[in-house]
Amino acid sequence: MFAMQRRLPKLMKHMRGRGVFGAGLAFFGLAGVAWACADSSCYPSWRLGATSFDCAGQAMINPGNDTRINLLLLMQSMSSNETKTPIAAPERPVMEPQFGQTFMSWQGLREAMWPKPPEEGTTTDYSEPACLPPSDFAASLNAESTIPAGERETLMALRAKVGCEQVTWDGAITSAKGREYLAYLKAANAFYAGDWTTARSGFAALQTAKSPWVAETASYMPIRIGLRAAVANATGEYGDFEAAKVDRPAIAEAKSGIAAYLKAWPNGRYAASATGLTRRVLWLEGNGIELARIYERMVMTTPAHDEAAADLAEEIDIRVFGANAYDSPKALPALARTGDTPMLLAIADLMQMRSDSEAANTLSASDLAAQAAQFGKHPELFGFLQASRAWYAGEDASAIMTLIPDDARQAAYKPLAFSRQTLRGMALARKRDPNEAGFWQDLLKGASPLHQRPLVELGLARRWQSDGRLDRIFAADSPIKDMATREVLLQTVASPAILRTAASDATRPGHERDVARFMLLYKGLSRGAYRDFARDVALVPANANSESGLYSLIQQSAVPVGLFTKGRWSDGFACPSITVTATTLASAPADRKALLCLGDFWRLNGFDGFSPYSSDAYGEGPRTDTLGSGPDAFPGKPLYRDAIYKAVIADRQASADLRAYALYRAVRCYAPSGYNGCAGPFSSNAEMDKAQATPAQRKAWFTELKTAYPASRWAKALRFYW
Repeated sequence: MFAMQRRLPKLMKHMRGRGVFGAGLAFFGLAGVAWACADSSCYPSWRLGATSFDCAGQAMINPGNDTRINLLLLMQSMSSNETKTPIAAPERPVMEPQFGQTFMSWQGLREAMWPKPPEEGTTTDYSEPACLPPSDFAASLNAESTIPAGERETLMALRAKVGCEQVTWDGAITSAKGREYLAYLKAANAFYAGDWTTARSGFAALQTAKSPWVAETASYMPIRIGLRAAVANATGEYGDFEAAKVDRPAIAEAKSGIAAYLKAWPNGRYAASATGLTRRVLWLEGNGIELARIYERMVMTTPAHDEAAADLAEEIDIRVFGANAYDSPKALPALARTGDTPMLLAIADLMQMRSDSEAANTLSASDLAAQAAQFGKHPELFGFLQASRAWYAGEDASAIMTLIPDDARQAAYKPLAFSRQTLRGMALARKRDPNEAGFWQDLLKGASPLHQRPLVELGLARRWQSDGRLDRIFAADSPIKDMATREVLLQTVASPAILRTAASDATRPGHERDVARFMLLYKGLSRGAYRDFARDVALVPANANSESGLYSLIQQSAVPVGLFTKGRWSDGFACPSITVTATTLASAPADRKALLCLGDFWRLNGFDGFSPYSSDAYGEGPRTDTLGSGPDAFPGKPLYRDAIYKAVIADRQASADLRAYALYRAVRCYAPSGYNGCAGPFSSNAEMDKAQATPAQRKAWFTELKTAYPASRWAKALRFYW
């Protein structure tokens, strides 16, 4: 994949979770659901913390995390039901291999903590049509001994059609309770059709039915009717929501329906649902302060290692923070005024710290200080927020370390405690403190295998990288075990000696060894270490993969290291194997035919534009806080195809066939886009523009080929220039 292509996710971050609160009803906005999903085009920035929304979440609470991830981490930190017992790391979901164990999406985190078999179904939602009878309908109907078997069959067949297709109310239903079920189905059909008047009267008449199930369900349905009717005219064809079109009387109907149902059936089968729908009513009413208080209580009491906590985080994200909420500057002051919602306020504060927030205001030290009373019972959280604000504002690291004392020798950490210590480690890095590496090694001992330990390993690896001690990372007794962390370094800054050792290390996973082999051979061949390449190619196993393509070595399950032994060498211009070509170049580095054959190897095997993951893959330039950024310990600079062709064209002593082929290929570099596809990956538009030959130059190459070598097969094959 081209490095420029990998910049796109960074340029599209407005798509999810960027803002603070939604514009819309009074306090909290009404925003459509923007479900996060695993995105194979999202590549993490291999550094701790994030100053802007990042598609790759971290185990430390930080502004760049998806709001739902931060919410869940806070819940795990604050819930009285939780302990500090680490969770074992599951096998990484295949759909997110580019994240390794260090990063995660919201969906990936859910699947890691609450894996489900593929065949697991979903629960019935009475607000939506169901073309198969719900199990409770079927169970209740079958329990009615006074309804004849034939009538039960008829009613079940009718239920399968309700809300899904045109219903013909045929079939004789004469039993008393059978008629109640029939009346229920007619009211339900009206409900699904949006005929609220008929549905209301139908269910109202059934609230005193003899069948307990019919009576209770009929008493519950006014809640659903009110909520459906409230938003029926406010939701557009594509899910867009217009708050001004919400039906206020229908909201009141749902609210009174909840009260009536819970009074009659406080422990009924729908009691939990009715209680939960109170939140939806408050949301539609625009009663954000009361809704925030309910959510605050739920955040503090929901067992955070139950999946209900993840469901709650999603609900809060939608109804409080909103997927399109970056344009509402009113919500933060409104949350601050509640006086008793510190968890939600903390999330809002973190979002305000984002450097790419489009909210009119960013969080200042005085803004945060004014919130101190709300965090009176949570001093560690408030101190963490203060330290985070200072960190992301680029302030002095010493003040951050004062706010977060060293506590890196615990047996286990809840997420907030872990986040505090990770932030302290980041402050040590900013100070270039000589004790930083020791701090990370202490923190490793209590870090959970699920995302925490790999993040600490990242901090330690980055420090050792900065110190020029990559040998410590790849030593036999290295504490850095995370395969993705090691593979980033193998692809970017590792020396030939480290790559060679890693390629032969039988104690490491096969994928890591293949990455080392691939990079050793790729860099050796592209940087002129031809003699080493001819020797190192013996490291390629006989069964090495050569079919998986080249898009991201970390992400792809198989590394095509077999390309160097089983790849394509020629498609018309006669070339030997790449090993023979490298042997020739080792003795004669300027050999024109061998260089052209090297170019054909790159072209035929998909190497044009290939780039190992690096910190500047998004065009950001080198960063000292990023893994893989810094001086490459592999000597030499890459030789790309366009430079080969220019060298042969410039050599008037080269044979006619070689010069003709070089001219042909130089022009073809621009087919069909008009941009140079032979100059390797680009990390910026400016770099790409610099690599272009002018149209006049391309015309000159074309003209020379046609006039100087008209009988050449290459002149005959080239019809025009780009």
